[in-house]
Amino acid sequence: MKLAIVVLACVVAAANAQFGRANAFASFGTTPNPFRYKPAPPPRPVVPLPDPVRVAPRVYNGDARNANILRSGNEINPDGSYNYFYETDNGIAAQEQGTPRNFGGNPPVVPDVAQGSFSWTSPEGQVVSITYVADENGYQPQGAAIPTPPPVPPQIARALEYIARNAPRK
Repeated sequence: MKLAIVVLACVVAAANAQFGRANAFASFGTTPNPFRYKPAPPPRPVVPLPDPVRVAPRVYNGDARNANILRSGNEINPDGSYNYFYETDNGIAAQEQGTPRNFGGNPPVVPDVAQGSFSWTSPEGQVVSITYVADENGYQPQGAAIPTPPPVPPQIARALEYIARNAPRK
């Protein structure tokens, strides 16, 4: 019997939501639909970030789970743009800002374009810093800690050139 009451309550809730009466007890007028399409505001240009977060190198010998936040902040604007930053006493710091960019379409595609940086102090006392941009081209990090592929050996380069020159044409 209890299961039947729960199922009935779910059906009534779904019917209310489907027919636009999410607030059936409103006494005056109709309630606005928060899911109604609203055109996106024009995109704001992405403002370049200042230099990456710089943290004074320090070796943290304590338990990282007990690190204290030295400073932090965040801001979320009505247009969907945001920014945040934080720094901990164990040498970790990060900052990011993002703005929505309208790519049009039906339904409209409005992803956030983000750029920022983060850094930490390695166990050797070296500061590792990464800057990044995340947009329609994907996540694009930059920094000295990101490995780069070795150069192509000359023999392989010659073989690739030979294949490109002598490949059968279709």
